[in-house]
Amino acid sequence: MTKEEVIKEFRVREILEAARRVIARYGMQGTTVDRVAEEAKVAKGTIYLYFDTKDELVNAAVLEGLREMAAEVLAADDPSLPPLERIRKLILAQFRIQASNQDFFKTFIIGNSLDIELESEPGRELMRVYAGYLDFVAAVLKDAIDRGAIRPIDPQFAAFMLGEMLTGSLRRRLLKLASSPPESDAEAVVELFLKGIAAVPCN
Repeated sequence: MTKEEVIKEFRVREILEAARRVIARYGMQGTTVDRVAEEAKVAKGTIYLYFDTKDELVNAAVLEGLREMAAEVLAADDPSLPPLERIRKLILAQFRIQASNQDFFKTFIIGNSLDIELESEPGRELMRVYAGYLDFVAAVLKDAIDRGAIRPIDPQFAAFMLGEMLTGSLRRRLLKLASSPPESDAEAVVELFLKGIAAVPCN
């Protein structure tokens, strides 16, 4: 990699990080190139060297943020743990990562969705990132199934539903429907996902 490429990569990363902070503060609609330039401490024209439009900038910032959070989840995995403890640790890690980025998540969990056509290149890239995350979680669940720690179930379906449980828990908190400490939500999701809600095992 040349010096120019290193500088460009560093500058783009700084701009995307600034864009995510602006998105968290003002939402998708309130994010402007001017605000991102001010946050990144660069000239507005500098941003247009790398991104043609505000939408391109916002999409890139969101995708990079999701990539980084997915990488954090993967880094938290410990295959040496017993299957249920491994799943528990991953659930807690995902909850911690989502909760620590809740202002960023808030913009497209409540009231504002990320406006990306799934057939567009940004849409396809978003689905690649999300599918990679689901594949990873499904592989962890499949290992637990193979080792007899959890009952046979479609691991892709279970991975998707776990993601929805985590997002739903965060949405509940953002809507101010919960006053308990966030840690209790994390433990409740672990309990609900691993044990269900039946008082006794269903036949």
